[in-house]
Amino acid sequence: SKRAFPAKLCWPAMASQPAGSQPLVSEGSLRELAEKAKSFQEFIEEAPSRVNQMCFCGGLAVIVNGIFGVLNVFQAFDDTIYYIVNCYTVFFGVVTCVTESHPDFTSTLHDSIASIQAWMHEWAKGLTMLWGRGLFYIFQGSLAIMSSGLISFGIVIGCYMMLMGAVCISLHFKRRQQTPDDYIRIVE
Repeated sequence: SKRAFPAKLCWPAMASQPAGSQPLVSEGSLRELAEKAKSFQEFIEEAPSRVNQMCFCGGLAVIVNGIFGVLNVFQAFDDTIYYIVNCYTVFFGVVTCVTESHPDFTSTLHDSIASIQAWMHEWAKGLTMLWGRGLFYIFQGSLAIMSSGLISFGIVIGCYMMLMGAVCISLHFKRRQQTPDDYIRIVE
């Protein structure tokens, strides 16, 4: 017994369907999608370090994707702007890996780049907060999507980084709501 959503809540293409036809999206599939999203959120909340690990892996993927674009030297002459964007993408991927490096899962790497991470946190304070990293990852993902071909690895990486950005922003607001009433906040 699949019910169609009311026409005013559906996409325009669904609103123009005849009354007796099958809907493009069933209520069951939307409920299933919502349950999967909730279980993913619970998976993240169980161990917040998983977000660091997932973003670190995303940063590595961004670096690899950007390096493939940088190694295409002929693109520097044909499509200079895409070549420059790929250079920025590699840089942003390195920033992501440095930011998300944590002694729990990258102990040797973290020890060697701890001073760089401290410097970056001093000069890019937005990356020390979940909402700042979230916005950075959404920007990074959109940059990867816009500089990739129609069907490419960059589209997948871009969508992944945008998802990680949304997760970081979601965690920021969730943690903000969980602040106890007797919490003392010092404001300068």
